Amino acid sequence: MIALSDFDPVVVERYGITEEKLSQVVRYVQLLQGENAPTLRDIAVGGYYGTSALLHEVVELEMLLSREPDLLAFNRQAAHDLFLANLDAHLEALIQEYLYLQNRLEAVFGELVDIGALVLANANRRDFELLVESDWPEPLFVPLPMAVERAAQLLEQLKQRGKVL
Repeated sequence: MIALSDFDPVVVERYGITEEKLSQVVRYVQLLQGENAPTLRDIAVGGYYGTSALLHEVVELEMLLSREPDLLAFNRQAAHDLFLANLDAHLEALIQEYLYLQNRLEAVFGELVDIGALVLANANRRDFELLVESDWPEPLFVPLPMAVERAAQLLEQLKQRGKVL
């Protein structure tokens, strides 16, 4: 069971995340990824790690709903087509998610982790390439494998903390 109390209250307040918005996120993720969506497992972790996944979906969904209010009534293919036609929403969500994760990792573990290393450790090459091609304020370069490995270790430690904030 996913509850708002499982997430960083600063993010919940800043983004106006309500139980209704949380339910919409669950519906959206299941629409794109199916009933056993990996993203929902990430969100269910709670704590800072789950908050980062939730933040991503909230930002993306809000942008998409502003363009297509009936999105949550779409079938899987139509929702996927809308997602692909609006990759700027995914990009904005990536930016918010990884800035948040970078900030939390530095606060919790005292390490400033490169955004590129975080993305490659936590997502996929396609997301990394989207960020590289974006208007990200600083140049993003392919990180060294050891930086990606360290980012993966820190992310795993953050996951293991679970709902502890």
